[in-house]
Amino acid sequence: MFQGTIPGPMRSIVRETARQWPAGPVYVPCCGNFTIERSIADLGFALHSSDVSIYTTAIGRWLTSQPVGVRLRDESREQLGWLESSLDDGVGTVATLMLGTRFLASVDRDGLWHQRVVRSYREQWQAMHTETTEKLGRTDLQLASYQAEDVRSWLQAVPSDAPVCSFPPFYGGGYEKLYEPLNTHFDWDAPEYAPLSDDDVVSVLGAITDRPYWLTASNHDVEELRPHLRGVIKATPRAAPFYVYASKAPTRIVAPRQAIDPVTVPRLRRGEQINAPLTLSLLKPGQFNALRSRYLNPRIAPGAANLAVAVKAAGRIIGVFAMSPSTYTPDEVYLLSDFAVAPTDYPRLSKLIVLAATSAEAQLLCQRAFSRRVRAVSTTAFSNNPVSMKYRGLLRLTKRSPATDDAWKFQLQYQGAMGEHDLATAYSTWTTRWGTPTPKPPENTP
Repeated sequence: MFQGTIPGPMRSIVRETARQWPAGPVYVPCCGNFTIERSIADLGFALHSSDVSIYTTAIGRWLTSQPVGVRLRDESREQLGWLESSLDDGVGTVATLMLGTRFLASVDRDGLWHQRVVRSYREQWQAMHTETTEKLGRTDLQLASYQAEDVRSWLQAVPSDAPVCSFPPFYGGGYEKLYEPLNTHFDWDAPEYAPLSDDDVVSVLGAITDRPYWLTASNHDVEELRPHLRGVIKATPRAAPFYVYASKAPTRIVAPRQAIDPVTVPRLRRGEQINAPLTLSLLKPGQFNALRSRYLNPRIAPGAANLAVAVKAAGRIIGVFAMSPSTYTPDEVYLLSDFAVAPTDYPRLSKLIVLAATSAEAQLLCQRAFSRRVRAVSTTAFSNNPVSMKYRGLLRLTKRSPATDDAWKFQLQYQGAMGEHDLATAYSTWTTRWGTPTPKPPENTP
């Protein structure tokens, strides 16, 4: 219900550390979505919080029985006047802003998808607003105070012996971008502040750590705080690591763990020939994890698959593909992963897996799994070459950009049709064009 959060293991570390602090007030600058406060709410501390965003301030003022002070802008009344009846300067306003984070970004945006989003929220607004208001009413979090103020000035008034716990932003423009849709359509008495410069970050960290009890965290390894490093958290394989620093706390390392189930079906191996027919078999999540860990390039960060499928040739597994529904295109699926088993005698075996993943049989599996019509597939390839030889000739390259991962040079977007061939045709096409096995090296003779 609250916008954003910090990983569960980090909340556990916060709670474990706070148990060692003396009873009394605890100060939380840059409190964001009040995750720290919610983590230690039942430990008996008097919680004092501060932040500068419209979203956080609305919640903080409501939690301290202050008027929320958020109003619909005059220029937005024509489009969003239907929200005004929900703005009561209290919990109703907070619920409106929470729901607004989900759809306001689509207001004034071109495209049928954005129009449908806004229309659906307007049609269901009363029910959703009532439900959100009721959930907020069950919140047991209580704050001793909340102040909308720049972290630099607010910390100056914090008693030097009081515990401070904060995850301040270590990059500029984060709040502004995250809550831009809210600030576009709502007016409030926003505090004046400037984004933190590098010198400001050092100053803020100094104000937090210059006391007997403190805890902070960052998604950067802060060299100045390394003597106080108490934990490194990587909640999922794709998540950025968090570094936890504290004056006093147990040390912790949290790493992702994936469940693995055995796969007993035989797999194609070197010296074995591929034979028809091709078939598809659904995989359990643990089985997909096991095969992915065995055959996928370890430099590629794994993701959670909605549909994982083994490709078999005459009963032997020759590869795997995994799909998820597209977020923005209703009739498209995203090819999350595809790989061939190895080693084998077929250097172009991966192309057969792509052909199987775009077959009519794969299309039917996707439509059943995602309860929608599927006509197209898209995927992302990371490569040191400007094209992916695996997808070349099978899918269309739609975008080439520098890779976001330092391990690769290019990030390539591909798209293609689903269901224009069946598995038998896929096998025939691959056998004709790419199915020549690697010649066996000559045996050594005396």
